[in-house]
Amino acid sequence: MKMTDTTPEPPGQGEPVDTPKRQQILDGARRMFLSKGFEGASMQDVARAAAVSKGTLYVYFDSKEAMFEALVLKECGRMQETLRRLGSGNGTVEDELTAIGRQMIGMLLQPEVMGAMRMMIGAGEKFPNLARKIYESGPARSVATLADYLDLRRGRGDLVIDDCTAAAAEFVDLILAGLQRRALLMMPPLNEAEVEAHLTRRVTRFLTGLRPETGAPRN
Repeated sequence: MKMTDTTPEPPGQGEPVDTPKRQQILDGARRMFLSKGFEGASMQDVARAAAVSKGTLYVYFDSKEAMFEALVLKECGRMQETLRRLGSGNGTVEDELTAIGRQMIGMLLQPEVMGAMRMMIGAGEKFPNLARKIYESGPARSVATLADYLDLRRGRGDLVIDDCTAAAAEFVDLILAGLQRRALLMMPPLNEAEVEAHLTRRVTRFLTGLRPETGAPRN
């Protein structure tokens, strides 16, 4: 593939992180990681897929790990923004938690996301620091964002919870654990009606015992 540039274009002072060139590189990296796997894709492969020179590639990213981390962080950022928007506190607890759960399923069970998860599971032993950063930026941040929402509802008297972080982690596991396991093992996904039934059951189970009238708070 012929390169379309020859001169590196470093990000300027105050320039947004997601410059067109940086996004072009990340798009190429995504294609290479999905087609060759994390360890199979080389920096040269990414440069070729992104149609940039290898010199330009290194201006923006000094390693495959940095590119993979940037891809994950971008998706994690989108997830946090969506969770905050859906958990505005303007609707009922049931409706908002169901919407949050639906969005988590829709985003996190996408084939690309599951492919990235499989890659990270395979590369985690070799790159433990990268695995830790991805966990902190993804699952841990989602739990923290959801905990903020539960704390908002607790402050309004809608829910009785001692530990919002523990409750948020429980909610994420209730919604995702079984479905992610199916996806990781390449089982057919649930259809729309099955997903909605799953959400209804899990949100109802989560809220059991958390209503003010039921008394004892749950961690």
